[in-house]
Amino acid sequence: MKKINTQSFWIKKKNDSYIKNHNIDLPNGKELLIKTVYSGISYGTEKIVYAGSVPKSQKELMRCPYQEGSFGSDVKYGYMNIGMVMDGSPDFKGKYVYTLFPHQKDYVLDESEVTLIPESIPLKRCLLTANMETVINGMWDTLPSCGDKILVVGSGVVGFLMAYLLKTIPGCEILLVDSDAKKSKFSKMFDINFKTTIPSNYKANIIYECSGNADIINSLSKHVMDEATICILSWYGDNTSKVKFGEEFLSKRIKFIFSQVSKVSHNRNKYWDNIKRRELAISMLNDDRLDHLIEQKMIDFSKLPTFFSKTVKDKGFFCKVVNYGSK
Repeated sequence: MKKINTQSFWIKKKNDSYIKNHNIDLPNGKELLIKTVYSGISYGTEKIVYAGSVPKSQKELMRCPYQEGSFGSDVKYGYMNIGMVMDGSPDFKGKYVYTLFPHQKDYVLDESEVTLIPESIPLKRCLLTANMETVINGMWDTLPSCGDKILVVGSGVVGFLMAYLLKTIPGCEILLVDSDAKKSKFSKMFDINFKTTIPSNYKANIIYECSGNADIINSLSKHVMDEATICILSWYGDNTSKVKFGEEFLSKRIKFIFSQVSKVSHNRNKYWDNIKRRELAISMLNDDRLDHLIEQKMIDFSKLPTFFSKTVKDKGFFCKVVNYGSK
C-alpha cells in the first residue's frame, strides 16, 4: 500500500524533544487525509508533559485522543489542530477542520472525528476551541446564574474566556484576579473588572481557580460565602499542596469541583456529547476581540524542540500558534 511521508513532534522522556520522520497510510473508506495548517500549544498542560510531571496514577487517564507513546517515555502529544482536508469525501475535501490531533504535518482521521470550521470564524481563532470547551464544561459543572458573585483566579486564556463567558449572564458580578498587572489592558477590552490581588473583604459564592498554582487554594478560604463552590480548572500535574480543610472550607460547607474536560459534565451529558460541545465551542468564538488572546508571533513547526527547551523562561499567557507553512 502506498504511504505518505510526514513529520511529527515528540517529547523524549522529559525536558527534551525532537522532530520524527515517519510514514502514514493513505485514507480509505470514510477516512480523510488532512494537512495541518496550524496547531496550538496548550501551554500549561504541555509544559507538564514536557517536564515529565504527569503523575504515575494518571498516565492512562490523561492520554489525549491521538497520543502515541506513553508519558515518561517518548510521546507524541497535543490536541489543538487546524487542517485542510486534502483527500476523502467531497463533503470535506478542500475544507478546513478542527481536530484533536497532535503536532504533525499530515494525518488521517475518520470523518466522524473532525469538526468543520464555519467560514465566519478565522482559522487561528479556532485554536481557542479546546479552552472554550474547558470553560463551557466548567460552567455546566457549576451552573452560574443571575445574582451570583463570581471570582475568577488566574487570567491565562482559560481564565479570560471564563470571565468573558460569565459576563454574558445578566446580573452576575465578575472579578478577574491575576498578579500580572499587564493583563489589565486586555480585561478593559472585554469590559471585565480586573485586580492584581483579591480585595480583603471580597467574598464570592462561586470561585473558578484557573491559575495553575495549587498553593493558591488556601488563600481562597477568606473569600468564600457560606456553601460556596470552588471549581478547579487547572491541572497541577504531580504538584502537591496542603489545604486547610479544617477551617473555613469546613465550617462554610464549601463544595470543591475538579472540572475535567475530557468528559461532559453530569449536568449536561444527557443532552450533549464531546462532538456537539466542540461545535458549540467553535460557534462561540465569533467575536473579533478574542484574537487578542492569540500569540501574534508564530512558532515554526521545525523549531518546536527549541521552543519547548525554553518553556521555563517563557512568561507568555496567550494561545501559542505553530505554523506549518501550508497556508
